[in-house]
Amino acid sequence: MNKKEKKMAWTRWEFPLFLMLGTMLLTQVSTASDTLTQSQELSLNQTLVSAGKIFEMGFFNPSRSSRIYLGMWYKNIPGQRIVWVANRENPLPASDSATFLKIGGDGNLRIVDGNQNTVWSTNVSVVSNKTIGVLTDKGELILKDSVSGTSLWNSFDYPCDILLSGMNVGYNTRAGVKLVLSSWQAEDDPSPGKFIAGLSVEMPPQGFIWTNHLRPFYRGGPWVGGNFIGIPDGSEGSPNTVNVIVNKQQESAFLRLNTSDDPYVTIVVLNPSGLLQMMVWDEELNAWIDSWKVPENPCDFYGICGPYSVCDKNKSPVCDCLRGFVPKSTDEWIRRNWTGGCMRQTKLLCEISTSDVAPKVSKNDKFLQLSNMKLPDHFIYLNDQNGAQNCENWCLNNCSCTAYAYPDGINCTVWTSELMDVQHFPYDGVDLFLRLAYSELGGKQIKEVNYSPDFKIVSPI
Repeated sequence: MNKKEKKMAWTRWEFPLFLMLGTMLLTQVSTASDTLTQSQELSLNQTLVSAGKIFEMGFFNPSRSSRIYLGMWYKNIPGQRIVWVANRENPLPASDSATFLKIGGDGNLRIVDGNQNTVWSTNVSVVSNKTIGVLTDKGELILKDSVSGTSLWNSFDYPCDILLSGMNVGYNTRAGVKLVLSSWQAEDDPSPGKFIAGLSVEMPPQGFIWTNHLRPFYRGGPWVGGNFIGIPDGSEGSPNTVNVIVNKQQESAFLRLNTSDDPYVTIVVLNPSGLLQMMVWDEELNAWIDSWKVPENPCDFYGICGPYSVCDKNKSPVCDCLRGFVPKSTDEWIRRNWTGGCMRQTKLLCEISTSDVAPKVSKNDKFLQLSNMKLPDHFIYLNDQNGAQNCENWCLNNCSCTAYAYPDGINCTVWTSELMDVQHFPYDGVDLFLRLAYSELGGKQIKEVNYSPDFKIVSPI
């Protein structure tokens, strides 16, 4: 064999090896890349980094547990605060060192275990399989068409326990969309816990924390265009960086954290205990600092005093019956078990039937104006913009109506069921007009009101 033939034979032997090495090189995500292509795989020891080096995404093992997750965190903030988890319901065993993230043949992002089983996927319909995964400086993981640039899937549509700037929680009933924050099961367990936080599906929407997905745990009250009524504006650390966009035609409402122009990193976290915190990263202290949190005092817990009662954190005890109401169970009330609440002491005029012994001269019911209040839950929104008098008349002409309010931003709101989760604030709040029998507001009884120093008697025309 001549020299030329030897050279050709050596090339044939080396060519398959060259292809294999080339393929191995293609599967490695380049350093500090924000994009995952179909020719790449993200293994356990690799990460994606957003273009501005704000966020980083990769596999992590919380508190050295026996589980592995794909998550996202701030790259330059110590402590690896996890802000999003992909496979929180399907963790991988820590012993599986062959796990990786890739774009499958159908164009979807997939987490694949060592046995080549898909444990998590974006699971969307992809017309073209020419897709890429991109990690943005907003903290979004986006699956997009690499040709048209169209976004096909976005991690912001699947929030976990943290709200980032630009993210939404809320609902669109027409589209069947409901986005909530979902707490971790424990500090070292990202699986869904027993608390969720979001907006109630009603107009106007209310801010809520629910436990076990059903029972109210905390209520922030209705949104009135600039704040939630149940969160005193101007209170220490009040969340004045949130905004709610309401679209009545689309039957939608979404809350967003607006801190894009803020030089500080701000997040909202729903903890495993149900505590909702707004936190700011302090560069000097090198730590996360609470700027606001709920529930913070006994009155923040939903319905702690039961129906027809009021909670005041500055009183002892904190619970008291609303004027004209008495405890359903005096024994329970003395033991400070207030959950049974209160009941009306004197029937309203419209409730007195012909069989009742009615006074010879019956006078119309009146309304007691309570100031600085967190409005009760279970309201009916009438959206009457013709003035508070019309709202009062509607309530007076409906025997089931127990109270009304006419706050700026939402106008006429009435209650035809139990008054639940009422709170008195030292300042701020709104006026609640409580319907009472005339006799409850006559003579010396006015002096008995002790939970709200600011009140007036309003007589119907």
